[in-house]
Amino acid sequence: MSQKIVESFNVEEAFLYDKTYLFIKGYATALRLPQTLRALPLVRRFHNGQYRKGEVIVNGQSYRLPYVLHVLKVCSTLISLRLPLKVDELDNLLAAALLHDSLEDCSEYFPKGGNELVNEYHFSPKVLEAVKLVSKRSGATEEELDDYFNQIKRNKYAILIKLADRSHNVEDLYVMKPEKLHKYVNETRTWIYPLTTYGKANYPELSDGFTILKAKIVSLTECTETLINIYEEELKKERDENARLKAECARLTEQLKKKKTTAIKKTASKITEK
Repeated sequence: MSQKIVESFNVEEAFLYDKTYLFIKGYATALRLPQTLRALPLVRRFHNGQYRKGEVIVNGQSYRLPYVLHVLKVCSTLISLRLPLKVDELDNLLAAALLHDSLEDCSEYFPKGGNELVNEYHFSPKVLEAVKLVSKRSGATEEELDDYFNQIKRNKYAILIKLADRSHNVEDLYVMKPEKLHKYVNETRTWIYPLTTYGKANYPELSDGFTILKAKIVSLTECTETLINIYEEELKKERDENARLKAECARLTEQLKKKKTTAIKKTASKITEK
């Protein structure tokens, strides 16, 4: 028996992502993409109460960004690429894109490890495969990351989703602390850049899409790190200058103390002589 998809979400914050949500819904309706249409309300429920880092100002008021906006942006990015896929392939891809963080971040809905997507929600096994491939355990070692990205290479849906995911994440690098940002940039250079090259070489029919995704990822990644490096250099100069001024202040204070002590001694000596 199939799970009934219940619309459960915070209505008051829906305006923050409604435009993208309705764009995808309209696109999927026009092309008759049943899995994509089924995934939309599901991910809104799965990610309800989860938020991205950073805030947005709307009409002078600050709002946290609902996490569902991220999966919607990943999906809409793939739509914008106009990939030469058959309708059923496109449906698999977009549904998996919407669900790509569900197993990783919403495990309470998947006590059977994600098989619910096929057995209860009636998504294609290809959707489940792609979602499982892009799901990553936090704190993975370099060896584990090597294996993770090598597994992704087996599946064109997974490659496209991972790259679209990274293309959206690099828009928000500015919210990271410098140390984490440098680590993220290194991961992007080590595994994501080569993944785009692999995709172009092994799926030439999707080459244009891989090229567009790579261009965005590289430009935002390199630009952001350059700006952070400049910021860190200026911060170091400021800290060095503060340290110099502090040392100079200490030196002058000590010098004044010595002069004061000398003056007191001279005064005391004169008084004694009288």
